[in-house]
Amino acid sequence: KAEPAARTALDELPWQDPTPSQKAEARADAKAHAAEKRAEAKAQGYEGEACGECGNFTLVRNGTCMKCNTCGSTTGCS
Repeated sequence: KAEPAARTALDELPWQDPTPSQKAEARADAKAHAAEKRAEAKAQGYEGEACGECGNFTLVRNGTCMKCNTCGSTTGCS
């Protein structure tokens, strides 16, 4: 016969679903955070394209070429 699991303080906390206004605020915060991260990436020169070698989105313009800041590979160079 299995013994019941010991109760913890977390088991005693009441759970309440977020209110509609809390959900809306969380969505707005998430959108603001995403916009901030996009602006930061653009400021660092990232183009938003995936590297063909490593798959990271860390390609920066290097003249007419693109260079990956993660693995160092280049694309579009002749």
